Amino acid sequence: MDGWACAFCGSTDLKRTKEHLWPASLHRRTVALQDGIEQKFWLASLDKALSNEPIIRDVCAVCNNGELSKLDNYICTAFDHHFSIIRERGEEVILEYDYHLLKRWLLKISYNSARINKSDVPVFEPLIPYIMGQNMTAGRTVKLFLEMTYPSKVPPAEMQDGMPSIVRPAINRVGFFGYDASNGVNMLRAVHLRSFSFLLAFLPGSATAASVNAFVAEFLSRRPSARELRASTSRATLLCDGIDCWASITSGMMHRIEFK
Repeated sequence: MDGWACAFCGSTDLKRTKEHLWPASLHRRTVALQDGIEQKFWLASLDKALSNEPIIRDVCAVCNNGELSKLDNYICTAFDHHFSIIRERGEEVILEYDYHLLKRWLLKISYNSARINKSDVPVFEPLIPYIMGQNMTAGRTVKLFLEMTYPSKVPPAEMQDGMPSIVRPAINRVGFFGYDASNGVNMLRAVHLRSFSFLLAFLPGSATAASVNAFVAEFLSRRPSARELRASTSRATLLCDGIDCWASITSGMMHRIEFK
């Protein structure tokens, strides 16, 4: 073709398709819950919100209509059962999940975001076999946490005309999450499915079991409302008392990583 290669399988001779940042089937579900409110897409690389969803033309038809479609189908079913409901602060939430399908999809969306924004693409390249379900051990360096985002008031100093005084986690977002670790600020990937905020921590392959356990213990001690999701479990119970919605939106616009 014109020198392109599929971002997931590396093929250069298969039909190229459009890859949406968010699956079209998930986007339709979210829009249907917006009561006519226009969905905006914040694009960090342009530092502005777009009316049209970002797309990238670097995925072959086999990957897009095959394994990636299976992941999208899983998340749409989970959205209908869990993520569609906006949770109130203090509400107890129970999430039932398939760990690997969930984490693979979250990594796929984060990888889409990285390519669209030309940011941390190298982080995801070793994880592609895991995203595609070809090597399940390749995802062990990624720790997955869940924290709930609750509706919150907009600070008076930041109010603008036409803005509601209370902002609710009504949209889906993907970006970075700044975590103030004891050894400095670490950046995590965050995928927000309305009230559900999934945080992905990328640890070095050389990390020892002790250092990984220490990181998890420190993270959970600093964020007591968060839960680590593990492959050995399929159910998590937590309170919706983790992330202030307005603070999450504004910080998500500031935090970013650029790779050269």
